[in-house]
Order: sequence, then structure tokens, then C-alpha cells
Amino acid sequence: MAAALVAAVGLSTLGCSSSGTSPSASSSTPSGGAPPHPSPTADSGIRPLTDPGSKDPGAYYSDPYPIHRAARYRGTGSQYFSGTTKSLLDCPTGTAAHCTAGEKVKVTAGPALIQAAKRYGSRTTVVDNCNIYQSDSGTWNMAATMYVKNPAHPHAAPWTVVVHAHAPHASPSTVPAKWVADALLAGSFKHPEKANYDGKYFEDGGKLYLIYSKMLTASPVEDGIVAQEMASPSRPAKSGPALLLGPQNADGGYNSEYFFGLHQPKKFKLIETGNITRIDGKYVMAYSTGAFNERDYKSGLAWSDTLIPPHGSSYRRILRKDTAGVWGKPGGTEVDYLLQSQEKAWPHYAADRVVAPGVPSVVDNGGKWNLYFAGYLPTDAPVLPDGHFDASHRRPYVMPLKVDIPGSASVRKSSDAELARWVTEAP
Repeated sequence: MAAALVAAVGLSTLGCSSSGTSPSASSSTPSGGAPPHPSPTADSGIRPLTDPGSKDPGAYYSDPYPIHRAARYRGTGSQYFSGTTKSLLDCPTGTAAHCTAGEKVKVTAGPALIQAAKRYGSRTTVVDNCNIYQSDSGTWNMAATMYVKNPAHPHAAPWTVVVHAHAPHASPSTVPAKWVADALLAGSFKHPEKANYDGKYFEDGGKLYLIYSKMLTASPVEDGIVAQEMASPSRPAKSGPALLLGPQNADGGYNSEYFFGLHQPKKFKLIETGNITRIDGKYVMAYSTGAFNERDYKSGLAWSDTLIPPHGSSYRRILRKDTAGVWGKPGGTEVDYLLQSQEKAWPHYAADRVVAPGVPSVVDNGGKWNLYFAGYLPTDAPVLPDGHFDASHRRPYVMPLKVDIPGSASVRKSSDAELARWVTEAP
């Protein structure tokens, strides 16, 4: 996410700026029906969605968030993406590459939001995570992340909030590019709160939810994914957010979830993105952990039999024994990620094809399942003086998937080995 404050609220049109993670990342979440088992697959192989041979700025696109569309407007020949990059990404379905970045996405702070911030003397600035969502009724909504700064807290860094935006002149059949932010959904204009970013909508059982990243504990510092039931797209219900997935503390937790790597003095842990897809009555969350500009950024899957897990439980990661102690605990249990470029000795290492694969989402493109995510081309991943990858070189990627869920299976009763076979890279 951009580090500088660029404009006071209400003074200018705000673009969805290019960024990464913590406190920024994720995607609009499709929730489609299920294909036959096993599912048909697209052309095999991880590949960039834009020209892999190009270093032109148009080949880069941070955080591709698939835009959910109402059923009657799907199948129009393209999968569209929004996100932290300032334009809509148009990807013709069935095409191996050459998606194009088209119309610029612009978000203007509306008078209601300006007044809500001014009530506490706050200013809002950069807009990130522009997750565009079309409800089943055809109405367009956006959950976006804004930075907040308040002179009453001069020593506090700008913090983030999730806001709602509407499209004043939208057509149901066309993805809108001009938006007006009008209401606070998560976080505070009054005082600094960490996290509260990467919001996206999800409809289930006739109810609308806001899925977003939230700080779960301050000591140790841990961020996770929650779901807030909504009374309307611009107003949360009175019930508080429910935990979906966070870092685990039992037996010291999973070392692979350290944001700063295995052997750093800082011990922050992060679970973010939280893009949920419903498949055969089960719910799969594609999530990220680690830092978007380091090799430890990686993509995992977690499962639940219900959108909101029973109280006291959460979405279930896929785990395996770390016999060799790759993550520092020989014989311990660790996460079996879908894609990772951090540890060559751990399964699903993909650094020869993509570096730092994160912000994943599982999408059904007309019966062909794909994983969309962001990463760096191994031959085009420049490193800055501070040792981090240059985030302006992140590209959108796709990986065709094989989906094979036994008809009578449940998440609760399945083994880790069985869960690991439900969604895999297509051969």
C-alpha cells in the first residue's frame, strides 16, 4: 500500500493505488455452483495473464480481484478483475494470456463519508483494495480500503478502514469504473486501529456478508479473516464479526505463518485475503500469509462445511508432518500450501515458475476451475536496496485447477490427505 498521504478527503478523485499486503490485499469473491467430478480443466500450467515477455507497465497488475457478477451477466466472454491497480483487467475466457488493462477505476469521497470523518477531525486519503461486487439483483457495490490520518494522534501512522462505495450511473451489464465512497463499514475514524482492510462481499443463504482482514490480538500481534453480516451493503448488522481463520497458537503455532520469515526477531503473524468460493456445499477460502514483497508470500486453502464455522472453530487448513524440520520443528505439523516459493524442500514449491504467489482466489470459469493470484516472474523480480522485491513488477497469474470432491464428503470428517486432493493444480 502507498505509504504517503496524498489528498484530504473530498478534495480529489482517488484511484485504487498499487499496493501489496498488510494492511492491503485481496479479491472479490465468486460463489458459483459445482461442476461434475472430476472437473474439466483449462490449459495446464502456471502462466502470467499478461505478456510474459514484456516489461511494459501494462504487463504488471497487483492484486487481481475477480469481479463477482450476477448469474445472468456471467458468460459474456470475459473475466474481469479489479483491485489495487488503477484499472479494470479484462481477460477473455479461454485465452492463455494477453489480458488487457482497460478503463481506470476512480473513487470519489462523497459528502456523507467526508462528514463522518470530519466529525472526529480525520482525513481520508489513498483508496486501495477496490473490490467490485454485483449482487444477484444486478446492483453494483464496492468495498474499498482507505487510509485515515487524525491530527489528534500525531505520532500514529495512517491507519486503514473499509468503506462502501456506490456507482451513481451504472448499467447492470457493464462493470462500472466511477464510484462514490459513502459509508464506513469496518474500522474507526476516531482513533487508530490496525488492520481493517481488504473487504469484499459474499452472499450466502439469502444473507450478505463483508469478509475482511482484522487484527485479532495485540500481544502477540496477529491478523486474521472475519465475516460481518450486513443489514445492507452500506450498513453492518448489529452482530459483531465472526472469526473465519487466524494464526494458530496451539503448540507455538505454524512457523510458516511468520510475516518476517523464520529467523527474524519480529514475530508478527498474518492470515489475509480470505477469498471464499462455495463448491458442492463446501466453502473453500483461498488465503495468503507472509509479505507480498518477499519470498515468504504464499497461497493456502482452508475449508469449512458452513460459511460461518461453529463457535470456537474456524476454517480448516490442510496440514502435513514436517518430518525434516523444514520450518524449524522436526516432527511437527505444518501447513501444506497450494503454492509457495519460500522453502524448496517443502511441497508445491514453484519459484522456478512464479515468486511470492499470493492474493489467491478459486474461480469457476464456465466449468473450468482456475486459481488467480499475483506474483513475480522469476526473470523479472528486481530487488530494491532494502532487500524487498519491487512491488511495481507484480503480475497477474492463473493456474488451472482440478476440482474433485467426493459427493458424500464433509470437511470435518475428511483427513488432511483427503482435503489435499479436493483442489489441486491441473495436470
